[in-house]
Amino acid sequence: MHNTSFEEANTQVLGISCDSRPTQVAFASSLGSIPYPILSDFYPHGEVSKAYEVFDDVKGTPKRAIVIIDKNGTVQFSKTYNAASDLDPKDIFEEIKKL
Repeated sequence: MHNTSFEEANTQVLGISCDSRPTQVAFASSLGSIPYPILSDFYPHGEVSKAYEVFDDVKGTPKRAIVIIDKNGTVQFSKTYNAASDLDPKDIFEEIKKL
């Protein structure tokens, strides 16, 4: 699923991590590029992840998660994943089409 499919669905894709901005830049560079903005939840550590209930307090890191928020700011879908390989962008797109 390409980012253009999400754009066609009038959807903004954002990544959020608890890493510092320099770490995020290095990560994106190691992949060549990332087709969407990555936001930092670095300080205060994990506050956004905690607000969306996807922060693992035991590990001190956010869980891998997809959160779909509608135009009114209401969470319409949220799911955590054990590994990135568990995530299928087609499933996410199906959830977006339900909005």
